[in-house]
Amino acid sequence: MTKSIIVIGGGIVGVCTALELQLSGNSVTLVDRKKPGRETSYGNAGVLAESSVMIINNPSLLKALPKYILNNKNDLRYDFFFVIRNFFKILRFLSYCTHKHLDHAGRALRSLLLISLTKHKDWIKTSKTTHLLKEDSGWLKLFRSKKTFKKYQLELELMKKNDVKFTIFEKEQIRQIEPGLSQRYEKAVLMDDAGRISDPAALTDAYVKVFLDAGGKVLEESVTALNEVNPGWEVNTNNSTLKGDHVVVAAGGWSSEIASWLGYKIPLFWERGYHLHLKPSDAPSLNRTILDVDGGFIMAPMKQGVRVTSGVELTWRDAVPNYSQIMESVKRARQVYKMGDQIEDTPWMGRRPTLIDSLPIISSAPRHPGLWFNFGHQHLGLSLAPGSAALISAFINKTKVPIDPNPYSATRFKI
Repeated sequence: MTKSIIVIGGGIVGVCTALELQLSGNSVTLVDRKKPGRETSYGNAGVLAESSVMIINNPSLLKALPKYILNNKNDLRYDFFFVIRNFFKILRFLSYCTHKHLDHAGRALRSLLLISLTKHKDWIKTSKTTHLLKEDSGWLKLFRSKKTFKKYQLELELMKKNDVKFTIFEKEQIRQIEPGLSQRYEKAVLMDDAGRISDPAALTDAYVKVFLDAGGKVLEESVTALNEVNPGWEVNTNNSTLKGDHVVVAAGGWSSEIASWLGYKIPLFWERGYHLHLKPSDAPSLNRTILDVDGGFIMAPMKQGVRVTSGVELTWRDAVPNYSQIMESVKRARQVYKMGDQIEDTPWMGRRPTLIDSLPIISSAPRHPGLWFNFGHQHLGLSLAPGSAALISAFINKTKVPIDPNPYSATRFKI
């Protein structure tokens, strides 16, 4: 029987959820205040990796905390008053910095990554966007000192436990795979089974087209209320009233606010991040996305130019942008790779939604039948979106769940 479903949120997670539900025979409406894919999903580094099993709140973070006291590191900046106001939530986040949770999260992410990447590749063919996928380029993590590389052993061990394929390169080998980079790096780790998307927004647009062609509906409207009715659900926007059998909240950094309308207290943070595009130069083109671990930035070859992305900014979701971190990232990127002028006048800013255990919620809402949560994918929204959609679709359609869903249950928190 066809079900009517409303998906709130037009990022890559919401788009994939809507598409999967539509393709499985349901009547689906996708609602977002902007054109789909133009919020946080627009600004990612384009990496499709099955290797991203390491969470931020891991045991090594506790040892590293003292270096962040002066708030002058490029990989993490924070607003002091935000930290004070959210002190107990941050303590809960740090309570997950255990080896036991690291192993648990690594296994959970790996299983979700694998099914996601398989479905991505199928949808990329269906949407006729194979030109956007650079499938075997891998993704490269670079270390300016052997001391920093030594601290990376924890992630290497976790990848080994989860059968992630990677290759370690020495200083003299790095120039062979990325001849445009300076000789500043001492070590590198290449994630072998990784690809990249050269234009994440274009990929989202293509998925939306498949969704629309299959009978889906997209509304660019702001959701203002969410109410349980008998039967089903009612979603109010600034322009219309929608009714459906099910509602999926997949609104990224806005999801906890929407859930709070129904009494849920979701332990979610916003890891704000920035990017800026620079014109290519006469230097050899980058062959893959790279992460400068010491520098605290990413460089990604994109259709728009070389995308430099910043580290994490901890502050209020809608605080005024602070561009100092991204400009420092651009400065550091220029030290290791020759690039031209910046393309945009103003850097882009987005909000990565992160739960206190660094795993997403992909499950039913505990107290409201027909309401589903699919958010909290932190830095991995692009890589995790199709697998998350497959779980939600299995729940709603009452079909076989492809992987163990328990790590992503909302009931793991008292909300």
